[in-house]
Amino acid sequence: MDVLTQPVLVLNATYVPVAIRTVKDAVILLILRKAELIKDEKGLFIRSEKLKLATPRIILLTDYYKVPKRKHKLSRENIFLRDDHECVYCKRKLPSSRLTLDHVIPKSRWDEIPREKKPKDYHTWENLVTACRDCNSKKGNKLLQELKWDMPENRSTNKRRFPQFSVSTQLVEKFGWADYIHS
Repeated sequence: MDVLTQPVLVLNATYVPVAIRTVKDAVILLILRKAELIKDEKGLFIRSEKLKLATPRIILLTDYYKVPKRKHKLSRENIFLRDDHECVYCKRKLPSSRLTLDHVIPKSRWDEIPREKKPKDYHTWENLVTACRDCNSKKGNKLLQELKWDMPENRSTNKRRFPQFSVSTQLVEKFGWADYIHS
């Protein structure tokens, strides 16, 4: 892989990750003094006739960059991300392959619930949660109060921390970003 196309983690002035850019983009920001070098790749340099720079891995923007609010697409993986890959019922953290989506109010029971006590629609952020296979099987089409289970809290995207972008564990480990990417 060409060094100039490798990824660099970009932090805003408050050290919040806001983007992943290429080494080439990061070098330009550093030369223009729009960013400061936070971490570089030891022993790997970018050279030109008049310049020798360590390859950046993490840069900090010198001006504050407000992270734009994003409307997140309702998807299986985004629900897992929102719930931090944790079953909302038994609190076990599991890999995606061992998780399922659960509708808190099952479709077969939807019409029994008064309008003011349920989300606007069946398939929404508020009605979908991450559940392990065991808990989802136990729950089946029952309502939480029938099982004497508590209602999971803070499930909507605006109440729970939701990543601005997701970064693979492999990239985090390979380029040393662990101190700045919080899972």
